[in-house]
Amino acid sequence: MLFAVQLAAMNGAERVLNALDAIATRVEDNVHEVEILDADELESTAWYRSSRLERRKLLEEIAEASVYRSPRTRGPHQRRVEVSDETTAASAKAVAYAPLLVLLENDVSDKALVEAALRMFAEPATMELCFGPPSKLDPPAIEMESRGGHGELKGLIERRCEEAAARGRRHRLVVVTDSDGEWKGDVKKHAQAIRDECVARGIRCVLLKKRTAENYIPDAVWQALVEDRNFASMRPAVEALSRLSADQRDHVHLDTKDPWDLTKPQVRELFDGVSPADYETLRLASLKGKGADRFILALIDDRGKHALTPSNLQNRDQHGDLLELVRHIEEEL
Repeated sequence: MLFAVQLAAMNGAERVLNALDAIATRVEDNVHEVEILDADELESTAWYRSSRLERRKLLEEIAEASVYRSPRTRGPHQRRVEVSDETTAASAKAVAYAPLLVLLENDVSDKALVEAALRMFAEPATMELCFGPPSKLDPPAIEMESRGGHGELKGLIERRCEEAAARGRRHRLVVVTDSDGEWKGDVKKHAQAIRDECVARGIRCVLLKKRTAENYIPDAVWQALVEDRNFASMRPAVEALSRLSADQRDHVHLDTKDPWDLTKPQVRELFDGVSPADYETLRLASLKGKGADRFILALIDDRGKHALTPSNLQNRDQHGDLLELVRHIEEEL
């Protein structure tokens, strides 16, 4: 996030200067950036004159960089917060110490997918905020949060918005939710309700067009899994999965239940032509996994992360959901 500090704030009362110092501390921690307006007048301001030597050096560096700053179109620090008086300084301080929250349905599957998307598609500065030292601060630059399932996600959104309002600041949220769609364009009511809630509150939301997070796993990662002797028994199911079309892969259910529901005409049309043998193989398999062996984790652990590349993840993400998600996160950082 970029805090644009006006001359009036730099000559403000003690409470304003204390808030500016708090924001500057987050800048020193490489979480946010500051732009000093009227940079040529910095040394005459109350903020500069009251600062210790180390802080003065930081302010001088910020002022010099502010003169040559050009607008960003990628990466973090795109969102601009104006700081001009006591009210905006207090709000800016609250925002500076509020981590960006990525709210999820599931803190295992969805979190693994978000992390993989960031590692493949994010700018280096975003990677530093998400996985480097700023991610380990208290508070960190970014956090992922879930209360378990779509039934809890809507309530979590409401609570985090209410908390932000109580602290006198805007929310800092990005929401990710599965469509649970059984065919192309199918969005279940609970997913649409979450999307509608986000639109109403002005929250960036990515409604994943594929059925679940597991449907984004690229072929190369599946192949890496079955090359591990501990998962060799999965090979027939992975081969059956690979024989499905791209659209079928988007909506197949990868758990230990029917991989698709043939009582629905749209589903029958989508999966028409799949062999009975492949249907039975997928029905008996569990390509979701359980606990520490959930296969979505292969995107980020030693079982398959070496096989993950930006190109093969993007090929599986043919609708651009994950690229959109990364852009939303970058625009809010």
